Amino acid sequence: MTDPDRELVERAQGELPYGTRAFDELVRRHSSRVYQRAYRILRSRPDAEEAAQEVFLAAFRNLPRYRFERPFGHWLNVVTLNACRMALRQRAQQERKREAVADEAPRTTAPEASDPSLRKVVLELLDELEPGTRIPLLMRFVEGHSFPDIAQELDLSEPAVKMRVSRGAKRLRELYEQRLAEAAQRRASAGENDDGE
Repeated sequence: MTDPDRELVERAQGELPYGTRAFDELVRRHSSRVYQRAYRILRSRPDAEEAAQEVFLAAFRNLPRYRFERPFGHWLNVVTLNACRMALRQRAQQERKREAVADEAPRTTAPEASDPSLRKVVLELLDELEPGTRIPLLMRFVEGHSFPDIAQELDLSEPAVKMRVSRGAKRLRELYEQRLAEAAQRRASAGENDDGE
C-alpha cells in the first residue's frame, strides 16, 4: 500500500525540530479528520480540540522516530485513539471527584423537556460504557469500520473485538430497556400524582 503522506513525512523528518513547513502541511491535511474522530469518541468540542492538540504535539515529538511500517494516517489514528483514551480516563477521574464531593448533597434530576431521538439516547448511553467497550462500538457502528480494521487499530485480535462489540451491544440494549422502564415509571407516577390532586 502506497502512503500518500510519505514524501511529506520524510520532508518533515528532515526539517524537525527547527523547520516546520512540512509538518504544518501534515497538520493541515489531517487536522479535520483527527478532530472529527476525537469528537465522535469524546462528544465534547473542547475535549476533542484538546485531544487533537495532544495528537499533533505527540506527532511532533515522535515523528523523527516514525517508521513507514504502516501508513502515516493509520499511525495518526492510533495516536488519536490513545489521546482519547487518556481524555476519557481524566474525565472519569474528575467525575469520581465530583461525585465524592456531591455525595453529601441530595441529588435531584430535572425532568426532560421532550423525549430525545433514539440516536441521542444511544449516544448518551454509550457514555455509560467503559472506554474499552465504547471505542470499538463507535468504530463499528458510528464510523463503519470492519472488524479487521478495528482489531488492527486497537492492537487487539479480531475475536476480542467481536466479543467487545457483542458485549457492548448487549449492555447498550440493557441500558436502553432500563431507560424505557424508568421513563414509563415516571409517567405512571406523574399520572398517579395528577389523579391524587
